[in-house]
Amino acid sequence: MNYLNNYWAIILIVIVSLAGCKKNGDQAGATIDGSLYRLTSEPAGAISVMELRNSGKNDDEIVIHGRIGGAQPWIEGLSAFTLVDSSFRACNEIPDDECPTPWDYCCEPDLTSKTALVKVVDQQGQPLEVGAQELLGLKELQTVVVQGKLQLDSAGNLSVLASGVYIRQ
Repeated sequence: MNYLNNYWAIILIVIVSLAGCKKNGDQAGATIDGSLYRLTSEPAGAISVMELRNSGKNDDEIVIHGRIGGAQPWIEGLSAFTLVDSSFRACNEIPDDECPTPWDYCCEPDLTSKTALVKVVDQQGQPLEVGAQELLGLKELQTVVVQGKLQLDSAGNLSVLASGVYIRQ
């Protein structure tokens, strides 16, 4: 009988420990200071997503501008979002279009070739584990200017490891 009591005590300790780890992890994400990543003035020399796709090289320090959008503009639990080239019209800018999600650019063919993935990263280059909406107060279709480092992979995917984000008014 004593063996069963010890068994359940160990199970209870494991459960409480795991719950405590989860809770502490959530608190760590909530304590990230978004003001460290939100720029108060617009950096000079911003280029479009398409310009960056045509001329950018891996590991370049860059400044890029675009609008937050795409079918899934946010990556849940990370400070990451999709940036669409500003030259393309969102659905709400098309006359008589009543799309409930205008940021998905559903009328734009081959949208992935007109986007960049932005990841707001810490000093070690790791994406912050808090949503970009929460961290920076971002929302769909906002125009932003992002400062960071370009990353290109072998499949031609373009990512920006952002050190700062400026929200245009």
